[in-house]
Amino acid sequence: MSVLGKKNEGRRGALKVHLVGEGEEQRAEVKANLAAMGDPALDIWEVEPDLTAAQDPSVDVTMIVFNGNDELSLSYLNSQAAQEPRPVLFALLHDRSPELMKRVLRAGADELLFLPLDPGDATRALLKISEARRREEIHGGGMIVSLVSLIGGTGVTSLAANLGLALRYAFDKRVAVVDLDLQTGGLSVFLNLEPERTIMTLTEGARKLDSIQLESALSKHASGIYLLAAPKRIEDSELVTDATVGAILDLMRQLFDFVIVDCGTHVDANTVAAWERSNHLFYVLDQSIGAARCAWRFVDLCGRLGLSGVEPNFILSRFVAGHPISEEQLSHTLAKPLFTRIPRDEKVLERVQLSAQDLWQVAPNSPLAKSVEDLARRLEAGTETATADSANSLVSRLLLAIGARA
Repeated sequence: MSVLGKKNEGRRGALKVHLVGEGEEQRAEVKANLAAMGDPALDIWEVEPDLTAAQDPSVDVTMIVFNGNDELSLSYLNSQAAQEPRPVLFALLHDRSPELMKRVLRAGADELLFLPLDPGDATRALLKISEARRREEIHGGGMIVSLVSLIGGTGVTSLAANLGLALRYAFDKRVAVVDLDLQTGGLSVFLNLEPERTIMTLTEGARKLDSIQLESALSKHASGIYLLAAPKRIEDSELVTDATVGAILDLMRQLFDFVIVDCGTHVDANTVAAWERSNHLFYVLDQSIGAARCAWRFVDLCGRLGLSGVEPNFILSRFVAGHPISEEQLSHTLAKPLFTRIPRDEKVLERVQLSAQDLWQVAPNSPLAKSVEDLARRLEAGTETATADSANSLVSRLLLAIGARA
């Protein structure tokens, strides 16, 4: 495969496109049409068909121009479809022959476009790929789970810590917990840790955050989970920015299976940065009128923020059977079923704190421990489902395409 030229080189976030075809004049025409689109950004490379060449793994899209020598183009398409990893394959056809379209789809094409290239069709097809890649970059890697409440006393911190412990003990996952309740700093207290370093270590200097810096700021719990602690001094919390929080979570996603974020009860740019990166956003409430009203306010806030890709779910914490405000009443008020409920067990939590041990050391078979394990199991099962869906998405798209065009 010989590279003849490039339109743009290394633009951040641009899709890398290989434009493959024998006719230089026709390639130039297609290239000009693509360059005129503007969105999404493209790095376009002109390439001659070479059946023996290995696919460049950095390529996002390969566009194969069918300009008369259909057999060569089909052979090239077939060879690229058989390689791993492979880009999304576009076939640019010179006519709308049903027979040719069937052969192209059976050879492995993901998208069909026609010459002369229609900018609207090309833009729609490429935007789908660009948006899919953006979502993958945001949600790829480990799972980020954020917990928040607008009212104190619902047990956000204890649930965040126990969820991390459950994922570690029951499922042997690599887990980190992040204390974004920066002024309170309750996670280190709950986990009986006295961290030497905190999130403040990562706010120092202008160097790009890397795994070595992050590792130096983490404290390891006896269970094997890691804590990124809140600042030791309350006033230092003002020095933590949403950009820092975003960079931290983006990196932690690559290093851990699960990142549990305690957002406390304070809404600011830092917590919103966490919500935007979360696979799950849980609002924690108890059986009180104040908690239900604040939950409504939170739903309204999420709607106005326009959070994409994550919808808040509700966890009923400190649940007591027979309480005047029932689970059903709360679900009806919120117009949404509760994701799960965690029973109230003050005696067990008191024993945990007084013994300087965790819940699974003190009462591993308690209803409280089992309910948190059930929540962890649902989250752990969700990662497997997401992986399977991702693996099957290409096959499903091809089958739909063939069925629609046959």
